[in-house]
Amino acid sequence: MLSRVFRGKFVAGLRRAFHGKQLAFYGALEPLANEKAFAAFSRTLFREERVVYAKAPFGGPAHVLEYLARYTHRVAISNHRLLSVDDDHVTFRWKTTRITASPVPWL
Repeated sequence: MLSRVFRGKFVAGLRRAFHGKQLAFYGALEPLANEKAFAAFSRTLFREERVVYAKAPFGGPAHVLEYLARYTHRVAISNHRLLSVDDDHVTFRWKTTRITASPVPWL
């Protein structure tokens, strides 16, 4: 059931972003800038099954906030790493110093 709820909310958010002119389409996706093409595409998204895994944070939201608060005055989330803050979201930049033996495929 969670998969269906996620899918509905995702597609609704995508449609809101489209109608709010918040999406840009380039290259092979450029035809989706047309409202009819985008509507046809977004209908196909309901056919896709999603795997959604969600579990409550250990100790609840207060514990998560306390955990993150430890890093606000350290290098992990210093002021220069903060990109945006609003009532619901905090966006920040990070980097990893982990050394891997093989290349990371998503970089």
